[in-house]
Amino acid sequence: MTFRTETPVTLRAQLVKCKISKIAFQQPVDQVPDWDNRQRTVKWVDIGRQAATHRPAKKKVIETDPEPAHTVLENTARELPLQVSAVADYAQIECKAETIRFKDTLLFQTRVFEFQMLNKGNVQLEFSWQVLMESYGKGVSFSEKHANLPEGQGNGTRPLSRSGSRPVSALESVSPLLTGDPDLPPFIVEPSIGVIAARKKQVFLIKFSPLDVAEFEGRLVCSIPNLKDDQGPTMAVKGRSLLPFCHFDIVDSDYISSNQRDPELRGPRGAPPRATLDSNTRVIEFFSVGLSTTITRTFDIMNPTNVAYSFQWRCDDPADLRLQPVFRCLTEKDTIRAGKKVENTFEFLPQQLDTAESFWTFLIPEHNIAVPFLLVGHAREPSVYLDRSYLNYRSLLIGLDAHETVYIVNSEETAFNFSFRETSRHSEGFQDSLTLQPMEGVVPPKSRVPVVISFNPTHEGKVNINLMCDVKGKTFPLTMNVKVDSYSMNASLQYEKTEGELTQFSQDKVNEINFQQVELNEKAHCNFLVSNTGKFILGFQWELWGPKELLRFLKVVPETGSVVVGQQTRSTLSFYPLQRCVLKDVGLKLKIKNGPTFNCTLAGSAVPPGVHFSFTKHNFGMNFIAGLVPCSQKLVITNKGEKEASIECLFTNTAYLVVGHLSEVLPPGGVVEVPITFYPKEAIKYKETVTFEINGFTQQSVEILGQGIEMKVELGDPKQKMVNLGALRVGQTVKRLIPLVNNSHVPLTFNLVVNPNQQALMDPKVFRVSPQGEVTLKASGGRCLVEVVFSPKRRVPPFTEEGMVEWCGTSRSLFMLRGCCQALEISLDQDYIPFGAVIMNSQASRRILMQNTGDIGASFKWDVQKFAPDFSISPVGGYISPGMEVTFDLIFSPLNLSQDIRYDNLSCFIEGGKPLKLTLTGSCVMAPITKEVVNFVCQVRTRQSQSILLQNKTNQLWNLRPVIEGEQWSGPPSFVVEPHQQNKPYEITYRPLTMTLDGKKHQGSVFFAFPDGTGLLYLLQGFAEPPKSSGNITREVPSKTSYSELLPISNWLPKPQRFRVIVELIKPDKLDCTTLLKGLDYIEVPALTKRDYKLNFFSYKEGQFSAKVTFRNETTQEYLYYTVNFKATPPGIISTIEMTSPVRQCTSAVIKVDNPLLTPVTFTTDCKLQDINFPTHLTVPAQSEGTLMFEFQPLKSGETTGRLTLQHHDLGFFQYELVLKALPAGLEKPLYFRTTLGSSQAINAKFINFCRLKTEYTCKIDSPDFHLEKTISAAPGSQGGTEVSVEVIFEPSQLGETRGVLSISSPVGGDYAIPLYGTCGPPKAQGPFPIRTGSTASIPFKNIFLQTTAFSFQVDNPAFTVKPLETVRSKKTHSVLVSFEGNPTGARTPVSGKMTVSCPRSEGTGQSISWVYYLKGVTV
Repeated sequence: MTFRTETPVTLRAQLVKCKISKIAFQQPVDQVPDWDNRQRTVKWVDIGRQAATHRPAKKKVIETDPEPAHTVLENTARELPLQVSAVADYAQIECKAETIRFKDTLLFQTRVFEFQMLNKGNVQLEFSWQVLMESYGKGVSFSEKHANLPEGQGNGTRPLSRSGSRPVSALESVSPLLTGDPDLPPFIVEPSIGVIAARKKQVFLIKFSPLDVAEFEGRLVCSIPNLKDDQGPTMAVKGRSLLPFCHFDIVDSDYISSNQRDPELRGPRGAPPRATLDSNTRVIEFFSVGLSTTITRTFDIMNPTNVAYSFQWRCDDPADLRLQPVFRCLTEKDTIRAGKKVENTFEFLPQQLDTAESFWTFLIPEHNIAVPFLLVGHAREPSVYLDRSYLNYRSLLIGLDAHETVYIVNSEETAFNFSFRETSRHSEGFQDSLTLQPMEGVVPPKSRVPVVISFNPTHEGKVNINLMCDVKGKTFPLTMNVKVDSYSMNASLQYEKTEGELTQFSQDKVNEINFQQVELNEKAHCNFLVSNTGKFILGFQWELWGPKELLRFLKVVPETGSVVVGQQTRSTLSFYPLQRCVLKDVGLKLKIKNGPTFNCTLAGSAVPPGVHFSFTKHNFGMNFIAGLVPCSQKLVITNKGEKEASIECLFTNTAYLVVGHLSEVLPPGGVVEVPITFYPKEAIKYKETVTFEINGFTQQSVEILGQGIEMKVELGDPKQKMVNLGALRVGQTVKRLIPLVNNSHVPLTFNLVVNPNQQALMDPKVFRVSPQGEVTLKASGGRCLVEVVFSPKRRVPPFTEEGMVEWCGTSRSLFMLRGCCQALEISLDQDYIPFGAVIMNSQASRRILMQNTGDIGASFKWDVQKFAPDFSISPVGGYISPGMEVTFDLIFSPLNLSQDIRYDNLSCFIEGGKPLKLTLTGSCVMAPITKEVVNFVCQVRTRQSQSILLQNKTNQLWNLRPVIEGEQWSGPPSFVVEPHQQNKPYEITYRPLTMTLDGKKHQGSVFFAFPDGTGLLYLLQGFAEPPKSSGNITREVPSKTSYSELLPISNWLPKPQRFRVIVELIKPDKLDCTTLLKGLDYIEVPALTKRDYKLNFFSYKEGQFSAKVTFRNETTQEYLYYTVNFKATPPGIISTIEMTSPVRQCTSAVIKVDNPLLTPVTFTTDCKLQDINFPTHLTVPAQSEGTLMFEFQPLKSGETTGRLTLQHHDLGFFQYELVLKALPAGLEKPLYFRTTLGSSQAINAKFINFCRLKTEYTCKIDSPDFHLEKTISAAPGSQGGTEVSVEVIFEPSQLGETRGVLSISSPVGGDYAIPLYGTCGPPKAQGPFPIRTGSTASIPFKNIFLQTTAFSFQVDNPAFTVKPLETVRSKKTHSVLVSFEGNPTGARTPVSGKMTVSCPRSEGTGQSISWVYYLKGVTV
């Protein structure tokens, strides 16, 4: 939006309506370029050929880019109201324009005048000051007296005399000595260029700094564009300079003016503290780092007059002979010739770290001039130090050099000398010394110097040295403490003989080791023990010396090593000759690092061994595989030598070849036998090499051959693999013949074995297999017949027997025999039942069991007549099927007292079989007195105890043994009742292991028999309630998390129990496939122990789940149970996924999801992070695993976290934590510009937009020479990104290279950085511009600078005229009007000219910048 007006106007929230319509492009959106009506295209169009050069001419044409083809959608237009506020006004100033007259000012001094300018307008004001000198009158002398500066007008000059006339000038000869340029204007305006905001003030300083003796007049012209009257303020300035008698070329100090001086210090000539100093006092400051260092200040005194004079310096400090003065003047008197200068030097030699003052007076006797001076010296401690204050060498070995490097650091701006004190580098008594390199030197400023400190200990013990270093200028020396702990290596060497005896070796003599005679390829050893008797770890090294042909038979292991303090290590010297030799001139040396050396000489000789093998090759031939009676052969080894020989078998036994383990030493003439056994495992040929090692080095190989073959004993008729003898009756007989064939390649002798498992078949009259014993069959087809006879005499249960071939300890099945003999077999589980004592008129019951273990059912009947009158049985008769059991209840109801009631041979008649016999016994007693009935009630498998009170009224001790009936009750087996004891408690415990059902109770009794023949009987009744819950378990489990609950299961019985596990749901009624609550169906628990049952729970979604888990013994129906409650909580984070990627680059990750349902499911995916690309849906087949792949493509650097969620209405939420780290992107591809000053170049900067939303990018450049639109809009980017471009214009304001960075940023699209490199050359000449006679041409000229600038316009031909001075605002184009009056000669020929444009900005920059425009005057 552009705001432009020719008249002042103020807009406040002006409503502007913008019409917006939706459009449809004819091309895809990603192919449509961004467009607005400002976009231009530059073309060069042919315009024919030039007449002079005959070259084609080009014309630059700028065209507006056409709008992309589109269609406006109907009914989509709407108005977007915009509120615009703007101000357009003329600049308005308030400035008092007056003539400024500066008071007389001495040369080289400065006066300042201050004034203000107020911007009264509503817009900002740009200003630019120019100084135009109008008068410059030089003079040689002034007769007026020097006047003081007015107050409030800045720094002025100081008078050098109090009276007298001004001197005559000699400035012409002095000017080469000045530092300034006398030709420059003496007036300066600060600031000269700038901007004043609306309604704000600006303070300006006008400075008068004369460098020549003259009267100066000038005008200060302020150029302000946009003034209504187009005329800025103008001020007249005047000033006059005076010539001093002398000039001190020093920089004034603010030591006094800034109140740095301590008021308690004395003044000149002993003035008291706080005395007022002369206002004309000049201050010279000295700064010293360190003491005793001379600091000099040298300055020039200049005589600008034409008359020579003398000068002198006078010290105004009180004389004190006790103190050496710290200031000294080296030029106390001298003469300065006219127009010359003299160099003066003061020295400052500080004696202490403080501020020192000295008052001096500069005198010119000829002119009676006195100038007070204050010399101020500041001294401080130099910052020179050692980089460490102590040095610890720790432990050093005597005789070993140690080197450490320390640094002397100088942090000052000047160099310092240093020197180490010779006496400080020695220890007490000068026993040990340090070596320093260098001992003295210079530390350069802001640097450091290394000092190498070396130490070589000469004796054991600790050393402490305080090293001192003097630094010139420091009050105290640098110190460093050096500590050393010296030690020596102490070692001993012992030789270990074969019998274990140790021999100490001496380091002062040569020791001898003799190997005696060693057989070839035999290895002889001798061991050494190296002991460390010192305080530090020691290192050692063995060295063998002698002829090379002998050293190859010797070896020391290890050759090098170390031994810790108080320990020892073993080294072994080996002699293993490979040929005959004699050790001569051979030795061994042990070197202790930084310690003693031990020397040994070696002796010995090598002789050949003599060991004989009975064979070196053996073939076992063909042998059956898998035989337990293998083939074996003995290898005989004989030692025919004169020395012992060690024999060791190196062969590793295999599954088919076993060599007897041999590791033996044979004496001379000794013999050893080595068994070699062949076990073929496969039908293949075998070949192995058995290696024997002699004396540890020589090897002898024995080759073993053999072949494995299969044993092929087979049935002549494969159908007889299973021989069925049938189901026979007692007395029947059956016979079978089975042919056997040997198909092996060798004859075979084997045993035919049938081992019956049933006792009845072990009788050879009942079951017989022949032939018996060994059977031999010829090779390749030998046959024999096997006869099987089965003749049962009684019942034989169904059997299956295996016919085996036993050979060489192995068995192999050939055939199976199956048959049985069916008969009747009925029995009782017991044929004698004692009932014990039963009270008269009461009864006792027992149970017996009848079992039919036969194959035929039968009826049975008891002879009940013989049971009367005391016994009865039920049922009396019936039928029992094969495998069936019948339970009989026997009741004993005695009617008469009897100590022995016995019924023998009670018969049960069996149909078709022998009767069964039963014997019953018992006794009938009188009923004891029953005191009461004790009732018990508790839950099954719990306990309840009650006490029965007894009393002993006799004078005898009762030792009672209660008789308890009923397995549910227990009590102490015996207890004692004291004489006359009342209420003796006896505790009885009820612990039921089974529940009482259908209202029944457990019955029992406890009987106490007293010594007097009486007794006491208590009846016991117990009611066992169902068990209570073994536990109520409540757990909270995150959904989608597997959880296992361990339920402890106890077995209360002395035998194993098998429980069936039943899970009954309480809530909800039924589980779907998204929830799992399950364990094993059965659990076995050993007797009287516990075992944990694992109950697994898993739920895909949240909810409450309750269940009863029952463990029931299906045989006894006893059970225990748990109540479990699971609360499936929200799943939380399933896993954390970390992803790292540079900005605008892509990385991917994968997560896997299970579908337990029987139908396919579709998950909905969601993630709030903009940088994550993922599919919105994921379909997983039924009961399968699905994979979701997603990508991370960050647009902005930094670290973020978020969640990726998968949701399904049946399976709930799957949440994954994402930890994302985006690394900063690098710079984009740079753009390079090249143009001339005053011109511009436009290049499109391109970048890839990955943002999926329509976004707006903010563009910024950190260099004012580059321009572009502040914002650009980008359409939504595609998956791979969409290219966006922005036009960058390079319009330089200075010559040379300009660099910048284009920053493109968006809150959602990220940041881009594009380097910009621009090169600007000098302006190119333009034209020629034709101008007709008497007319004016308008030539456009642009101010390329960043401030409003005044330009001068000059033409080199008087036929052309132009306005000489114009002020052009920054970056604005000004039309320069050039007139042509005609050819001065009157001819009609064209007139050429040149217009040069320049500006004051280019002055003083070292570069001359001007613009040249060629003019062509056309005469009509």
